Formats: sequence, structure tokens, C-alpha cells
Amino acid sequence: MIKLIVAIRKRADMSVEAFQAHWRTRHAQLVKDCPATARYIRKYVQCHTLPEAYAEGAAAFDGTAEIWFDSVADKDAFFSDPDYLRDVQPDEARFADMDETVFFVTGEVPVLDAT
Repeated sequence: MIKLIVAIRKRADMSVEAFQAHWRTRHAQLVKDCPATARYIRKYVQCHTLPEAYAEGAAAFDGTAEIWFDSVADKDAFFSDPDYLRDVQPDEARFADMDETVFFVTGEVPVLDAT
């Protein structure tokens, strides 16, 4: 299992509230409804920067997404799937600054799990 971490910066012309609302609702629903999601994604989590983090100015990132796949091949297949390209990808630029958003593939190494 691999995890894609996406460190997201909001578009400069969007408020934090508008960014979070769009990502939580419209974009999340597009991901859930995309047929490619059922084929390739095992888990998808959004992590939104807390409002108090903006009290000192702009946050380093406005949130992260964690997307679990069985393999790098499945990640690549998802992001090249016609359903993703048609339904999900066009929405990303509606709320995220894609030039300032960072993608990296990780393998999880559990250190502590107190749940």
C-alpha cells in the first residue's frame, strides 16, 4: 500500500472559507462519484488547515489530501483514467493553485498508534 500526499495551496483569489467549502463539498463529491475511484483508490482523506493557523499570516499550505493506493501503478492508472481526466481533474484548478501544490508518494511507517 502506498499513500499519495498532496500539499495544497488555495487559489489566491479565494478566501479560506470558499476554498474549504469547495474542496469539502463539490470536489469531494466528484472524487466519490468518479468510477475510477472505486477501481483504484482505497482511502481518501482531506486535512484542512485550522482557521487559527491563519492568525499569523498565510499558512505554508491550506491543507493536505491523503490518497491510498495498492501500488504506484494503481496511482498512475487513476490519474490517467479517462473518468478522472474528464470529471475530477478540471475541478482541481477551480480551488487549488496547481503550480504551488506539491505531490509526493510515500510508504507509511507506523511509529505510534494510540487509537
